[in-house]
Amino acid sequence: MNKLFFAFLILSFNVLADGISDLNAFVNNISSMSSEFSQVVLDKKGLKLQDVEGVMLFKRPNKFRWDYLKPYQNQIISDGDRLYMYDQDLRQVSINSIAKVAGSTPLLIIAGKNIEKYFTLKNIDDQVNNEGNQNIKWVEAVPKEEGAGFSKVILGLTENKLSVMKIVDAFEHTTTISFKNAKYNVTLVDNDFLFKLPTGVDIVQNGVASNNSSFTKPTNNKDAELIAFANSWASAWSAKDIEVYLSKYAEDFKTPSGDTLALWQASRKQKISSQGKILVEIEDIKVTMKNENLARIQFKQKYTSDKLTEDSNKSLLVKKIDGKWLIQEETSGK
Repeated sequence: MNKLFFAFLILSFNVLADGISDLNAFVNNISSMSSEFSQVVLDKKGLKLQDVEGVMLFKRPNKFRWDYLKPYQNQIISDGDRLYMYDQDLRQVSINSIAKVAGSTPLLIIAGKNIEKYFTLKNIDDQVNNEGNQNIKWVEAVPKEEGAGFSKVILGLTENKLSVMKIVDAFEHTTTISFKNAKYNVTLVDNDFLFKLPTGVDIVQNGVASNNSSFTKPTNNKDAELIAFANSWASAWSAKDIEVYLSKYAEDFKTPSGDTLALWQASRKQKISSQGKILVEIEDIKVTMKNENLARIQFKQKYTSDKLTEDSNKSLLVKKIDGKWLIQEETSGK
């Protein structure tokens, strides 16, 4: 049952702040959070199925970490581009693209920004939920995506801060997560959300089992930083977030056709915006450092849209400028 509900959490976590205005305040004013939590699962008759404790972190946008400590140790981590779920007993890691599972992962409501893109929100006044605390305001979030794995999430906020979250699944099981000793707008770094692959585990990527050879394991902090950059670039493209996608390119980017940067940017914006759904998946990432501030990132890329599916080998020449990695050259081939 532990494993069943651990898996369920990935498909049924959600965060909303109080009466929808309080939720908006939580999303807009709280950029990061660290907290202890307790999680209790009850079946529809009220029988306790699970009682666990742990600690969590989040940093907007889309980075979060849940470490289950008692009575068993598991992890759920998002680095902003990929979602990792580690089951210690099964010795298995599930990996999914955030862009692919955003609408079915309630945890992103806590760490995300565009909540109403994926969930329908409604203020509720439920005395059953209040549990004697009249200071809690409640919001119900219903997933827009069919087959999300849960029917609704109820979020309780106190003074614009998330204090409790309830997730109801298709079997009418209710997971109640209570937060304590929470700290807000704390300083967190990207390395806090890096997943470290344990040795000897099975890997399931996007629902397909594989061996460790297709999973890119950073060998040092520099590699991890560049791998995260490549995943962030692919994620922005998948999300059709033009502003973030174009911000990955340097001012001296060598455009493929020799056009000016402005013309190339306009062309990319038009092409990406005109597509329906886009999914860009990358794997087998290899980092070669040229010097301290120059590197080449090579990987296999799978591009999927409503009209096209294409596999290619991609190479990005990136340079660190004013503390940020930016693309100077991009090449691809079969």
